[in-house]
Amino acid sequence: MKYLFKILILFFNVACSSEDSITPNPIEMELSAAIKKWNDSNINSYSYTLSVSCYCIDTEPNDIKVVDNKIKKVNGKLVTENDLENIYWNVKSFDEIFEIIAEKLNDNPFLYTIKFDQSFGYPIDIYFDMDEMIADEEIGYYAVSYTHLTLPTNREV
Repeated sequence: MKYLFKILILFFNVACSSEDSITPNPIEMELSAAIKKWNDSNINSYSYTLSVSCYCIDTEPNDIKVVDNKIKKVNGKLVTENDLENIYWNVKSFDEIFEIIAEKLNDNPFLYTIKFDQSFGYPIDIYFDMDEMIADEEIGYYAVSYTHLTLPTNREV
């Protein structure tokens, strides 16, 4: 009888556990699969156009050139780390966008959309509304015109 009582308590605890503790979150699984697909592609030099949608200044689309996983050009101009931090704050590499997605998901957004490229896994349509009651804090990232870059051995930018 004593063991039956313990088994019933164990069964009750498992049956009443939240589904999240038993099964992985589908969005986290999709994010992990996309990151794996992107990393497995071994693409470290590429270009694309990124549009950022937010209630902030300077949200025009930017043409981004990434070489060896570092942003080297924005709209055809060479950029420095300082430029990226102060002038082109909204310009991100795909690796940086993956980090943003993970951070935003950890903050439990009210509403979000996340879509990845089916071939390479990079993010193409990302939108977060973090709080239903706060206006103008939404942000979206939209990637288009992706091109894989094959660079000469002297690594010209």
